[in-house]
Formats: sequence, structure tokens, C-alpha cells
Amino acid sequence: MRVMTCLMLWALLAGCAAEAPERPEDLFWEMYLRQATQPVVHTRRERFENPEAAAARTMVRVSDEIFDYRTGRHVGTSIEHWRGRSVVRTRCVDGVRHGYLPSREAWDEPEASSLCRTGSRPLLGDGIIPGGLLQAQAEAVVESLRGEHRFLTPLPPTPVDIGGKRYLRIPVRARPAERDGERWDMQHLLFALHDAGVDPRSYPFQPADNTGAGADLTYFADPVTLLPAFVERRMLPSPGAVVRVEYVRPAEIPEDPLAEVTPWALRW
Repeated sequence: MRVMTCLMLWALLAGCAAEAPERPEDLFWEMYLRQATQPVVHTRRERFENPEAAAARTMVRVSDEIFDYRTGRHVGTSIEHWRGRSVVRTRCVDGVRHGYLPSREAWDEPEASSLCRTGSRPLLGDGIIPGGLLQAQAEAVVESLRGEHRFLTPLPPTPVDIGGKRYLRIPVRARPAERDGERWDMQHLLFALHDAGVDPRSYPFQPADNTGAGADLTYFADPVTLLPAFVERRMLPSPGAVVRVEYVRPAEIPEDPLAEVTPWALRW
């Protein structure tokens, strides 16, 4: 089911003149496959209770998460932006918690913490696409999400220019679908992992909030790598919470996880 290198709209993006995929949704699923097989995932995420809070951005908490599926190594940072003042609050490094003291510009004494276990870090990734899967596992997940557990409906992509760079904007509707007499939305992501032979109870992936009403997603993909760069999720029923996730590339565990103390913000 892999899509050809020259995908739909690439003629507009890079002068490519190859045959377009049969269905517009093929491009989204190719992006899904490519991200799901990334061995290291690095994302930064903001969450707001409603669109008004997202627009105001008075109080912003950023969760920066890096996970290497090959080694199990993990670095997760909590950052706070409040009325122009930005600080790093805590950082988890391989299960150990470090608190940052801005007044001393130093880290306090490290301590093991259950909050630093990967299973307790629900902000890894974007909540829709898992990472670290083998190619066959990723293809099985996509097959399940396009079949029995279909709750995602990708819409036709369009090229957009942001910050002097071109992206593919891919809207996706997430709507509840029935299983065993119950209506689920994000829970189908776990069902699809199970169908692929992956235990969703232990795998480092936490799906987005299952509201029972779905969400509206907007992905922005790099047209060259066809990997997601940014995604916004607006939960339903409206007005619901707004989640914004930026993918950081290249994704890698830093040599010294405690060296950088700059309080990052999302680029967009």
C-alpha cells in the first residue's frame, strides 16, 4: 500500500510529474507509516482547556519528550511560560527526576520518581501516531485503522507556506466508531496496536483523550520527507481543549541531558 515517491500535489511542490495516488487519503497514511517507524520520537506539546485560552497564551506549559524505542532511553522536560517569564521546571532522565532551580541556575538533588517512568508520561508523541514500530507492525496498524477500526478520515491535502517553508496541510476528521456496542474514538488506536501484535498496555504510546465525540486534526507535513512537522488537535464537542504538537528533528537523545536549560517554546 506504499505510495510512490512523487505524491499527490508534488508537481506543485517540486516539479514532480509522477502519477498521483488513487485516493487523497493515501498521502496521510503514508505519512502515518513513516512516522510510526521512526526509532526515536521527539515532540513538544502545549495543551489549553479551550480555544480562548489557546489564543491568549497567558499561561503555557510545554512538555518536551524524547524517547528512543531502540534503547528505552527517555528524556522529558516540563517548561512553564507565565506572563513573559519562562522557566524549566523539571526534567526526567531515564526514570530519575531533576528539579531546576532558576535562582541558583542549577539542578537540585536527583531522585527516582514514578512520574518519570515512560508509562506515566502521556505527552510522548502526538497522541495519534505511535513511534518505534517495525515496518510490518506499522503496516498492520494502518490496515486496521483503514478497516475494522476506521475512525480517522483524512481530507485532501493542500500546499501552504509558513515561515518561508512549504508544507502539506492535511486535515483529518476523528469521529467515534462503534465496537461491541460501544462508541469509541481514540480508543481505536489501541485496538489497532493490538491487531498488529503490540501490547497497548505496555507499549510507550498514550492515545489522545477519548472524549467520545472525536476531534478535528490538522497535520502539517514536510513535502520532502513526508514526516509530520506540526499538528493541532481540537477536541469535540466544541468548544473543547486545544492541543498543539511540534515534532523536533533530528530526534535524538542528547549526550548531556541536563546541559540545556533554555525554556523552549513551540516554533509556530
